[in-house]
Amino acid sequence: MMIANNPITILIIEDNAGDYLILKELLQRMRLPVKKIIHAVNMEAVTTLIANITFDVVLLNLSLPDSSGVDSIITMDRLLPKTAIICLTGLSGEETASESITLGAQDYLVKGDFDEKLLAKTIQHSIERKKILENLHLSNERFKLINKATLDTTWDLNFENNIGQWGEGIIRTFGYSEENLLFNFDIWKKWIHPEDNERVIKNLNYHLKNQLKNWQDEYRFKAADDSYKEVFSRGYLLFSNSGKATRMFGSTTDVTERKKLEKELAKQQLNQQKIITETTILAQEKERNEIGKELHDNINQILATVKLYHSMMRSNENDRDELLAKASEYVNDAIEEIRKLSKSLVSPSLGNITLKQALNDLADEVNKTPSLQIKLDYEIEEGKIIGSKKELMIYRVVQEQINNILKHSEAKKATIELKTKGTELILTISDDGIGFDTKERSKGIGLQNISSRVEFYSGKLDIISKTGNGCKLKIIIPC
Repeated sequence: MMIANNPITILIIEDNAGDYLILKELLQRMRLPVKKIIHAVNMEAVTTLIANITFDVVLLNLSLPDSSGVDSIITMDRLLPKTAIICLTGLSGEETASESITLGAQDYLVKGDFDEKLLAKTIQHSIERKKILENLHLSNERFKLINKATLDTTWDLNFENNIGQWGEGIIRTFGYSEENLLFNFDIWKKWIHPEDNERVIKNLNYHLKNQLKNWQDEYRFKAADDSYKEVFSRGYLLFSNSGKATRMFGSTTDVTERKKLEKELAKQQLNQQKIITETTILAQEKERNEIGKELHDNINQILATVKLYHSMMRSNENDRDELLAKASEYVNDAIEEIRKLSKSLVSPSLGNITLKQALNDLADEVNKTPSLQIKLDYEIEEGKIIGSKKELMIYRVVQEQINNILKHSEAKKATIELKTKGTELILTISDDGIGFDTKERSKGIGLQNISSRVEFYSGKLDIISKTGNGCKLKIIIPC
């Protein structure tokens, strides 16, 4: 390794005494040879140290009393342009790391999230990265080799004479000829799409003004046939001692296909969301229609009869007691119907009732009618936690399928079986009705609602039915 036989000199810029002691201890414990560790508590102290000492790496706290964040990195990169910079911060996140490296740092560490092994590796890699960058800046021959090896379009622009050169990618990817290999800043600007031009140039000028070495941007770039390709460019800027930009080189990648795929994916996601929204609206409309039908065909008729008896009492005093008794009976019927309707709309999770009790109540309500008798087998293993949302989903699925059986199946008997097996929850609802051909009959809104609920919980739905042979609905979801 590069550092193995060359002890390194390290500058720690840290104002927190405790963090400095921890960092120093880690440096002493790591296997890399260390020649000297120098400590500075702020940026002002650094200026007096760098005059007589050459450093291999700087461990820079991004929260100093006299400098912080972006300013610290820019200042340190200017003061020690040949020294690797490793940023230290209490904040984590790819955005922070990316910004630090973009501004000139070689790497990034979060305080408290590294040990001596990671610290040693980071120092070693940072020093090596810095050396590679220096060699890359100075070696035109190396640039030519990279230009031939890469599939991207490389480029090199000299700001002092305003002459640049494209790599072979400008021919291969964008269709230009060898006559176009040489370019200047104005030609490059001209080939940027008019709608992107101002934004891209503004971004580049910001980097030039603030001496930021790493520039990148996405924009549309003109090809030889006058079409535009979506591209991603990144460049490295060189500055003179006076801060003036002297050279920029980098690469441009054609990302047109990637952008198309991203747009197609976004379109698919939008369509999927539309389907979900449409299903939700259909379910809501179905629920409203059911409520409206119950109110109109049942409760409204009962109340109309009560009103009729009330009118008859006014004109017939002899039968008033009998009419009053019948009116009271019909009012009680209306109250009971409203109670049933309300109960069908309220989820079991809104009260203290358990799922088993809710399913029992649902079966009992249906069993009061002579048309259908329901049997419930509830076999949930002790200690299995289903969760309130899944319990509500199960209740709604059972409710929906029982309604389907009552309306369409002409069944006399039905069975609801709910059990757990390993990590799976299995719900089976079967009936002895007329059945249907699953190949010929498409899913109605009721089965669509059931399917949507099951898919939401990554479950599986099977419908087994034949004409004249009843129907069996089986659902398996993770427990």
